[in-house]
Amino acid sequence: MQVRCYNCHKPFAMNKQAIYEALEIVTSEELNHYNAYCPHCRRANRISMDELRRWAPEWGSETSTEEKTDE
Repeated sequence: MQVRCYNCHKPFAMNKQAIYEALEIVTSEELNHYNAYCPHCRRANRISMDELRRWAPEWGSETSTEEKTDE
């Protein structure tokens, strides 16, 4: 996922693992957005839950499958 910094306007990438971790944080803490920090200027960039889910559509099905196998 490519993110363009709101402050310095340089693009940076988030890989699938980072997106999954962000989704875990947002859902566990019941947040509306995730703060992705720019590696260039170190400013926080707000990424909404909808935007994260758009880049990881299979995330919800993976967690529900894991919960079913644990039971």
